[in-house]
This record gives sequence, structure tokens and C-alpha cells, in this order.
Amino acid sequence: MKFKKVSIILLVVSLVFLLSVSVMAADGEIIVGIGEEPDTLDPNKTTRFHSYMILSHIIEPLFTLDNEYNVVPLLLESYDWAEDGSKMTVELKEGIKFHNGTEMTSEDVKASYERYFELSPMANYLPGDKGGIYQIDTPDKYKVVFHFENAKPLALYHMADAHVGIMPKEWIENTADNEIGITKLVGTGPLQLDEWISGEEIIMSRFEDYNHGPDFISNQGPTKTAKMIFRVVPEDATMMAELMSGNVDFSFDVPPSSVDVLSKRDNLRVETAPTYSVQYLAMNMKREIIQDKKMRLAVAHAVNKEQIAKAAWFGVGQKIYGLINKATIGYWPGIEDVAYKYNPEESKKLLSELGWEDNDGDGIREKDGEELSLTLITFSNIDQWRKAGEIVQSQLAQIGIKVELETAEVGATYDRAETADYDIGIFRNTWWLGQPYLRFLTHSSGIGSSNYGQWSSPELDKNIETAGDSMSLEERTEALNRVQEIVVETGIWVPLVSNAKIIAAKDDVAGLDELLSHPWWPPLMRALLLHKQ
Repeated sequence: MKFKKVSIILLVVSLVFLLSVSVMAADGEIIVGIGEEPDTLDPNKTTRFHSYMILSHIIEPLFTLDNEYNVVPLLLESYDWAEDGSKMTVELKEGIKFHNGTEMTSEDVKASYERYFELSPMANYLPGDKGGIYQIDTPDKYKVVFHFENAKPLALYHMADAHVGIMPKEWIENTADNEIGITKLVGTGPLQLDEWISGEEIIMSRFEDYNHGPDFISNQGPTKTAKMIFRVVPEDATMMAELMSGNVDFSFDVPPSSVDVLSKRDNLRVETAPTYSVQYLAMNMKREIIQDKKMRLAVAHAVNKEQIAKAAWFGVGQKIYGLINKATIGYWPGIEDVAYKYNPEESKKLLSELGWEDNDGDGIREKDGEELSLTLITFSNIDQWRKAGEIVQSQLAQIGIKVELETAEVGATYDRAETADYDIGIFRNTWWLGQPYLRFLTHSSGIGSSNYGQWSSPELDKNIETAGDSMSLEERTEALNRVQEIVVETGIWVPLVSNAKIIAAKDDVAGLDELLSHPWWPPLMRALLLHKQ
């Protein structure tokens, strides 16, 4: 009898211990190393990759994408699209809460879309002045009716973008514009913003009322970890050291140079995969020396992409032929036949035709007493961009072009690019859907912002618009193919390398296998799945 009592006591103690361990694991924290600090977490203002990645834990759009790239509802029960594409009626899920405790309603959706249309540089497809949504009706608390000026066949994809995430109407109206995304942010996402310590970390905590995750994720909410802390680690060497020392639990900013070393660590898991993110060189058409196509082609033919992929990306990246790669929806295989081949002799010939010759034997070409010199800008704090800049500098020197390499952190480099304060630059961008991506990078509406080539082409603009607006899949495909062709033919944009997608996680981080089952490892899945064992 006494033995049975002791056994029962031990069993109870064991159960309590196991329960406490489980609770401790669920109430733990994940420290995520990020290589770039966001410029802002305001979904309607940022165009930066890291900003988008991080705000997507907090702010949600109406739709999301499953692991087959199908658009599926996230904040709504159902939607009905008129056959002629003129109207979409959305029935919202009832009971979805914002982080401030209020329930999401149709008025919040309307206010969020109107703010997006007014402020976002990404609003280049859905707004009424682009032929899209010209009126939003809210006939009842949970119903939203979008009226379209013209049919927009890609509308659902754009509505699955967190740049048009939903925020509370009253909160938007009562919060200073310069505070949104900096000191305050309220959404419906699985994590809520606690604090942003500039230059150090962004702290988020579990939103206990979250329970509407999509059914392709095993956990619909709340999150399995109590806190997720995004620690800013801008230097590649420091990121590697932080991962090796265990100060960072998880990172999607793993330096390619460290993959081999980190993979050999018993306490770390390292995974790589192809991605739709690309590295490219752009030439500033506001500079007179760049405006002659022969000069641009001389540069394009002198760039050895394979050398960049091998030396800057340690063989993890792959050379690309156009501004979108094979992993991106809309990729045209024919671009491989259009792309300029590495041919430094052709580069030298073109420069001689322009009158640039090395008359004094110093290795630098001159004309009319001036050296042939270009300023190249890129990121100082990311090895594979800085190294790519050094490689291009060396490659152009071999054809007689002196390159002044000027590097700065990511934000400062993009500021220079947007104001056209450079000759050539090496940048990055990413999007899984080809049409809006190419529009963002090359359409004339992006001059002064995302169109770093600072170039306008009526033919290119028309084809980009057709690729987004035509109700004929054949017409959209043909137009998007032509855009890819024009981009390469101009020599203004020189595609370099398709970035590798690399993550590293400590061996006590659970949820990775399910996360990796989705091709682009979305923030929503990271938030809902990752936790410490």
C-alpha cells in the first residue's frame, strides 16, 4: 500500500515536471539574427526586403499563398468575383482581433486599403488610378465590396501582399503618421510589436487571441513561443560568430561564406535552397557616359557572372540571365538566348569605337584628356555584395575602365540609388511574381525610387501593363516575356546571380521541417511553428 502511494506521488511529480518543461518551452523565446535593420515597419511606406519580412509577423493581408503558390483566404471566410472582373465581394471572418483588442471589421479593411493607395510606392496595380479599385463599399460589419475600373487578373496576388496589410481604422486615425511602424504597429498577426531598440533589436511577443492561421500550417495559433527577438547583426563575420556561440537561435541571413563551417557544427542545422531573390547591376541613365548603349554593352560583356557566383557566393548562388529567375512565376526560358555573353574582347572593341583608348599605357583608357572612370556603389556590410563590387571593379579594369568602389550600409546605398547619385551599382530585390517585380524595378513610374536605371520606355511600360491587366493568359505571358527581353537588350540592368536562400538554426529549435516544406519559408509559418524544444 505504501509502495503504491509512493508510486502515485512519483507519477504526479513526473507529470508536473513534464508539464512545467512543456510550459517553459512554450513560454521561451527565439532570438533571430537579421543582417539588415528595417527602415520602417510601416507596411505602406517601406519597399525593403527585411522590413517586409519582419512586419509580416505583425501585419496580415486578406489573402496568403500556400505551398503550391495558390492564393488562399487568410482574414476572410469567402470571396466572390464577378465574371467580368468588375467587382469582388469579400466576407470577413468574424471575431478576428487586432492587437489592441478591437475586432476587425469591414471599415478597417477599407481604411487600410485607402491608406495603402495613398502612401505606398508598392501600390502600382490595385489603385483606381491604375485601372484597379476605384470604390470600396462596406454594406455590413463583415462584408467588403471592391469595385474595379478594369479587370485585374493578378489582383489576388497583390492582395496577398503584407504591404496592403490590415490595421484598425480608429488606430490609424489616432496615431501620428511618423509613429506607425517606428514606435507603434497594430495588426492581426501572430506576433505583436513590443519594442524596437534602434540598432539593436526588435522585440515581439505572442498574441494570445490569434487563432486564424491557414489550414496548410499545422498550428493555426497562438504561436508556440512567447517571444521572438530580432537582433540586428549587420556584419557577416559577426553573424557567423553569433551563430557558432549560440547567441542567435535562428537566422535567414546566413553568410554563404560560412555555410561550410556552420554545417560541420553538431549543434546547428543549416539548410539551403534556390530562391527568387536576385543580385543585379544597374546603370544610371541620368549620367551622360551611361546613355550611349555601346558603353553599357561594354560593361555588360565584361562582367563574368560565374566568377561572381563562385567567389562572392562560394558556389551557393547561380548565375542568371534576366532580372527574374527560374524560381519566379513568369520566368521566360528564352531569356538565356538573349543575355549578353561574357566577352571582354567585345567590350574592348566597343570602347575603342567610342574613342576611349589607353594612350599612355597605364591600363586606363582616356578620351579628350579624361580618364574613363565610373563610380560603383553597393553594400558595405554584406560580404557577397561588397565582394561582387570588388570583382566587377577588377573585371572592368581589365578592359581599361577605372572603377571607384564606394560602399555604405544598405539604407545609405539605396538612398544614393534613388537620387541617381552614382554611375553603376550592385543591388538586390526579391518577389515571387514576375510582373509586379519587373514593374517595380523598370517601369517609368519608379524613376526616382525603385527604378535605379532611371530610364523610361513607352514600349516597356505598355508591355508591363499588358502583362498585369490583360484577361488573356497568352497576352499576359507574351507581354511579360517581351519585358524580360527589353530589360536585357538595353544593357541598363545586368543580371548577376540568383541569391541562395540559407537558414541556420540551433538544434533545439523545433518546427523547421514543416517550415522548409513551403518553398519560400514565409514569416507567418516562422511565427506559428518555430519554438525551443
